[in-house]
Amino acid sequence: MTPRGTRYLLLALAALLAACTRLAYNNATPMFTWMVDGYVDLHHDQKDWLRTRLDRAMAWHRANELPEYRRFLADVARRADRTFTEAEVEQAWSKLRADYDRVVEHILPDTADFMLSLDDKQLERLDRKLAADNEKVRREMTEGTEDKRRERGVKRMTETVEEWIGPLDPKQRAIVVAREAALPSIAEERLADRAYRQRETLALARSRDRAKIIAGLRRLLVDTDSWRRPEYLAKIRARNAATFHMIAALSATLTPRQRAHLKRRIQDYIDDIDRLAGS
Repeated sequence: MTPRGTRYLLLALAALLAACTRLAYNNATPMFTWMVDGYVDLHHDQKDWLRTRLDRAMAWHRANELPEYRRFLADVARRADRTFTEAEVEQAWSKLRADYDRVVEHILPDTADFMLSLDDKQLERLDRKLAADNEKVRREMTEGTEDKRRERGVKRMTETVEEWIGPLDPKQRAIVVAREAALPSIAEERLADRAYRQRETLALARSRDRAKIIAGLRRLLVDTDSWRRPEYLAKIRARNAATFHMIAALSATLTPRQRAHLKRRIQDYIDDIDRLAGS
């Protein structure tokens, strides 16, 4: 998820906190301080406050979440010599989503405090930046024909899969292509979803009500099924199901070399976690 504005910064922070790399931990505070500054033009005191809260969030994550990620990765590695079922893939996705939601929940109070610190000028700047971002994203998401967009989707997914298991053979590439072909288009829904969350986030910030901000962000970021249109939810579920099917189908075709590649990739993350836990 690309970080855009306050809501996207929050999502990006949660994603980073859910990452297992030493690079993410070593650069979290300066990276996000810089990112937030670009959206709202932080005052000096706000920068100091933000750095302190980010360091505290990373310490919490190191102590409480990294052990969970290690257990998850170790479990995947143990199963890597056999085929994954679609149900197992869905269960793993649900576990990661629950981990993500827990991180978001933890940083909501700090996010609310930060939003309360923004003055009217900073909120106006944020509004302008979000509008510019949205126009850029709209161009990117609607560029070219539907066939061209699907080709780009296949390329991105192929690159992602090959990072984990190495080069794909023609049969495996066909599985990735089939997944892309099965995906219902959601470009317009994603753009509308994005605009809605941004409007709501700005309205929450302008409310100057801490409890309302926390509850509102929880609704926007965690309890998404409570406000999304049923048609959009159905498309999201269909896209998830296509991805679960692709992963399960690919797992049945992996060569010994690819399984070894997957295990090494997982072990790299586990090693990073162990180093972070010991530092």
